[in-house]
Amino acid sequence: MGKDKMELSLSLNNTCNLRCRMCRIWNSGEEENKLTLEKCRGVIDELGAFEVKGVRLSGGDPLLVPWVLDLAGYINKKKYHSCATTNGSMINEAYALKIVSSGLSNLNISLDSYTPGIHDTIRGLPGGRDRIMDAIGHIAKKGSGPEIGINTVISNFNLDDLLILADAIQDDKRINHLYFMAIMQPFNTPPDKGWFLKEDFRGLWPEDKDKVRYVINELIARKKSGYKINNSFAQLRAFVDYFLDPLHFARKNTCNLGKEVMEVNQMGDVFLCHLYESIGNVFQDSLSNIWGSEKARLVRDKINRCSQNCNLLINCYFEEEDV
Repeated sequence: MGKDKMELSLSLNNTCNLRCRMCRIWNSGEEENKLTLEKCRGVIDELGAFEVKGVRLSGGDPLLVPWVLDLAGYINKKKYHSCATTNGSMINEAYALKIVSSGLSNLNISLDSYTPGIHDTIRGLPGGRDRIMDAIGHIAKKGSGPEIGINTVISNFNLDDLLILADAIQDDKRINHLYFMAIMQPFNTPPDKGWFLKEDFRGLWPEDKDKVRYVINELIARKKSGYKINNSFAQLRAFVDYFLDPLHFARKNTCNLGKEVMEVNQMGDVFLCHLYESIGNVFQDSLSNIWGSEKARLVRDKINRCSQNCNLLINCYFEEEDV
């Protein structure tokens, strides 16, 4: 019997230095982080029990963790694919050299608009867009570094600018791919299925349905013409359905989470889905025992019965499905 496939996400912190409109992590206050470099190396060692698809380094912003590139180097020595996602604001020329030297496979940078004023308004950092372009330049100049990807959250703020962004990224040979995500309920806010109707978030939600349909269909057409848009056609079409009716489940079949993905947060708690309880803790048990535990089975049963759209389902781990 073969090994179970596994994509591991290590959420190294729950802190960020920006004040993004679509995220409230910055409002979470000081939080204890139990994960250490030594512990994370031990967790990586345990991946030998699985067929490893890759390791994601996330947060917060993982680049705020002083030893994150040491961890990336360790993952590289194990011959696993590694990916980190960042807002890019901390990458100066010296830090770019450290990134390249670490052996990190892929670096995804959040860029919500090619227009500085729009991106900076969304992310709450004046000059943020220009910092990102400088960061990309620093990394590209060092050579043989990670593939650079751009992550863009589709919202009302940038809907008019998405095609301009896609065209600009297509022409930029330093950037490997562009990946779109649909706006979801901001992180670190109480769960609410009707969040998009609340006054606090109305500015985020694109209410012009005809414009949503037009823009995403244009992105689909660009992908068909060879644009380096990393989303599948099915995912882009699911975005249209989601924005037209956010309460309608985006999949025809059951949710695909819980099958090949596991996340460890900064406290060592392990999750298959954040809508449900932790299935264990890496300070108390091994990854393989947690993966095959009764708690994991019970959560998988809940996931199979779930019909709620969420960030993991729509954006992070969307899969094609048979119809």
